[in-house]
Amino acid sequence: MSLPVNEVLEIIRTEQDANKAWEKILILCQDTAPSELWDALLKPSIERDILEATEWLTSQLSILSGTKGIYFGLDTLNMDGGSGTNIEIGGTAACDVDQDDFDWVYTDLQYGSNHLIYGLYHLHSIYSQPQWKKGFSFSDYILFLTYSGIILGQAFVRLTTQRTLLSVWGFHDGDLFVLGRKSPTGFEFICK
Repeated sequence: MSLPVNEVLEIIRTEQDANKAWEKILILCQDTAPSELWDALLKPSIERDILEATEWLTSQLSILSGTKGIYFGLDTLNMDGGSGTNIEIGGTAACDVDQDDFDWVYTDLQYGSNHLIYGLYHLHSIYSQPQWKKGFSFSDYILFLTYSGIILGQAFVRLTTQRTLLSVWGFHDGDLFVLGRKSPTGFEFICK
């Protein structure tokens, strides 16, 4: 089964309501990999996760002063029962914020403090159960990527800054995508 990556990126890019975006992601998952298990996923606390991510992002940007390119690395392995982390942040000034490329991610990044999006941990604790074994890889990729993209994107929407920033997110040593461009006047979801 192929992963509906383009479809999930389109949902994150076009659906500005975080709750509706998440609902559309779950519908897409059901259409792509039909299973009664999708109904077993409890809805994460989206608003809480956005608020916590916004506070974290605000504090990290003060540490990563002067950076223009912001990288978010997804980490599914170090959540430690909800007391660990699942997002790392790095930044660099060596980024052309007007371009949608992200070669700068592979240069020397300055790193900040990692973060736990609790909803990711919560979802992972459900789809890691034995009955999800057949669909685990699909879920671990699609749910982790999309939920983090929704939460981090909405954190940028709420972020107040005079800087222009280009954000990239994705898996350690794996697929990366441009999340969007933050300017003093707003946030543009790019998702490609």
